[in-house]
Amino acid sequence: MKTLTFTLLLSLIWSVGFAQNAQGRLRIDSLKRQLTIAKHDTSRVLIMVQLCNSYRVPQPDSALFLGQQTVKLAQKIHFPKGEIQALAHMGRVQLDIGSLPKSLEIQFRALQIAEDNHLPAEKALPLGYIGSIYFTLENHPKAISYYRQAMVIYEANHNYPQVSTQKMNIGNAFEKINQLDSALYYEQQAYEEMLRAGTDINPIIFRNLGNIQAKLGNNRLAMDYYQKSLPLSIGRVKAIVLNLMAKLYQKENQLDSSIYYAQRGLDESKLTNYKQGILDGSTLLSELYEAKDLIKAFSYHKIAAAAKDSLFGPKQLQALQTIVVEEQVRQQEAEAQREAERVAYQTQLRQYAFLAGLGVLFLIAFILYRTNKQQKKANHLLHRQKEEINLQRDKAEKALTELKSTQAQLIQKEKLASLGELTAGIAHEIQNPLNFVNNFSELSVDLAQELKEEVEKPNIDKELVSDLVGDLVQNQEKINHHGKRASSIVKGMLEHSRTATGERQLTDINQLADEYLRLAYHGLKAKNQDGSTIRFNCELITDFDPNLPQIEIIPQDIGRVLLNLINNAFYAVNVGSVQNAADVNYSPKVIVRSQTLDNQIVIQVKDNGTGMSKEVQAKIFQPFFTTKPTGEGTGLGLSLAYDIVTKGHGGIVEVETTEGEGTTFTVKLPISTHS
Repeated sequence: MKTLTFTLLLSLIWSVGFAQNAQGRLRIDSLKRQLTIAKHDTSRVLIMVQLCNSYRVPQPDSALFLGQQTVKLAQKIHFPKGEIQALAHMGRVQLDIGSLPKSLEIQFRALQIAEDNHLPAEKALPLGYIGSIYFTLENHPKAISYYRQAMVIYEANHNYPQVSTQKMNIGNAFEKINQLDSALYYEQQAYEEMLRAGTDINPIIFRNLGNIQAKLGNNRLAMDYYQKSLPLSIGRVKAIVLNLMAKLYQKENQLDSSIYYAQRGLDESKLTNYKQGILDGSTLLSELYEAKDLIKAFSYHKIAAAAKDSLFGPKQLQALQTIVVEEQVRQQEAEAQREAERVAYQTQLRQYAFLAGLGVLFLIAFILYRTNKQQKKANHLLHRQKEEINLQRDKAEKALTELKSTQAQLIQKEKLASLGELTAGIAHEIQNPLNFVNNFSELSVDLAQELKEEVEKPNIDKELVSDLVGDLVQNQEKINHHGKRASSIVKGMLEHSRTATGERQLTDINQLADEYLRLAYHGLKAKNQDGSTIRFNCELITDFDPNLPQIEIIPQDIGRVLLNLINNAFYAVNVGSVQNAADVNYSPKVIVRSQTLDNQIVIQVKDNGTGMSKEVQAKIFQPFFTTKPTGEGTGLGLSLAYDIVTKGHGGIVEVETTEGEGTTFTVKLPISTHS
């Protein structure tokens, strides 16, 4: 039965097509011959892993098929090392064809198997590939972190070819964030590592060196590196090099050469279904044809839009975010489990020590029973041992309490760190308006120079002067518009990433609630959307207890809580206004009230908006959960508000809602608690 299974598997492998280039075909033929003479299942799995990786670039579908067969065989013979490697290469194929969520899910699965089976050396391969996923998502600092983790493991196992690969990847990531000195250092280190290891020079290193020289302004040297990389490259690497050459020719205004290489890059990307290459090539061709052939430009723009949606569409990003959050939760739970096992082990040791001590005490009691002279000394020893046991028990209880406190602090810090990381990630959005500001500024300088030259002529062309002045005015309006846009982005980032450092002080809750209600309402009224004021109207109702006592809180924190709840209420009634546009009796209302109840100050924010279903209500305080469209909410507001009230002020947050009718959020703050 075992021989029959292997024969069927071997026939499936032989049915897979050959690689495209001669060197790849020779390697695949050699591996297939090794597979036919392999005597052990573990050897067969490792050879199949290499075959899967060999098919990755020229034939990704064949690589996925072979990877699945390898995983099944490795699971059947209980060979986790082979299963990890096969999964890692399959995840890399998913990344190559643009399925980022699937790729990340597979790599995390490979890491989990390595951790469960205590195989630290096998973690390097999926860690490096996870770095490539974050590189594709343009989260270069996180990519560098994973590349370095993989590099450390490879160095510890003296796998120097892989060490050079990880250094090359780190240099590439540093180049993307314009840290060119670090990028050049790591690429040179990678090149020297390849020479020491005696391996073939990876063409990617010439591509990376070309990128660095292009950013340094050395276009000729950059093109030389690209020319070195091109004949050595295949598949996606070749497509990337072709697109980079096209961009360099575009930069030098050699448009025909740029179009030629961009078209080659797009064709190469389509051959291997390389989505990022399709996006880069079609975007560049759309720009190049914009001034020559609008029909072709539009055609390439459609190809680029489809590729971008496939790579970075809302479903892709949401799936990625879900996978990342689940992995973080899994790691936290695993760490908590390990800590609990350590505490249980120590407790067991103490129990054994206690039992041993009791045995000693019984022995001493027996001796004391027979030896009257040593009774006093034995009683004293017994008393000391009991005190020591109590002291050890107290220390154990204290250690357990400190552990729980530390875990709560770690969870809170992780939430804040995630919020800061999310806000920092949006910073690249600022680059777009700044590019407009720079471009219009440079154009304005040229127009001003042209205007100066014209007014100095004896015969002034008034029509030309008028046109130049009009262009200058228009440019300044554009600069002002995009400057305000950048300022708005920065302001929003600072508001989201700010952490509270205020001190507690006596605060009038009525005044605080009224202030943030007016602030939120007028702020929403004043926002512009597509250059026009938002038509938003809502009836504001306040019902404040005039005898409400002042309490000690951190005003900035509670203000953030109230602002978040009020903004959510405005959002709900605004959506309700759209849904009930045909109902003349519908009038959007937001009610804010306060009262004293059971030694607590109770604040309620009520709206008659869309309400929530039971499923949504159960998740609203979870981090990253949001019902708003992509780009309008992070899913952190209510989670942070809950932590501020419960953990920061010892209060309670409750919600009552009816779908289609409205929602009421209730915040209860203790009057006499100084937590």
